[in-house]
Amino acid sequence: MTASPFKMILILVILAAGGFSIFYATKGRAPACQGGGKYMSTLSECRAWGLEETLCSAAIDNARAIAARAAPKTETMFQCETRFSDCFENPAGGFTPRPSFCLKSTSEPSEIRYLEFEADRRNRRITKEVRIN
Repeated sequence: MTASPFKMILILVILAAGGFSIFYATKGRAPACQGGGKYMSTLSECRAWGLEETLCSAAIDNARAIAARAAPKTETMFQCETRFSDCFENPAGGFTPRPSFCLKSTSEPSEIRYLEFEADRRNRRITKEVRIN
């Protein structure tokens, strides 16, 4: 029994629409590093990628130093946690959002970003990714 050309075209259109829908639904959720780096924000995530602890701690310190200079600061931890997803105490005073970054084999983090809370039209709390470059 042979399938009619109309059925084959219809099946291909349905498969293409389904694939595009899945791609569109997931493309903004998983951050990807350009150039094959690993995405992380904490020492345990860095160690989970199989990198050395000294390299991880140097990269995290570099990313935090960049975030401390570029990201907005708040006076108290409460203010920081109501505005950002995760915070750390800035050595210069105040609190700063904890950065996420991409790391290659060197200890220089790239594509540094942090998550900021904002409200949509219905006053729901959503996160917005803010890049520091």
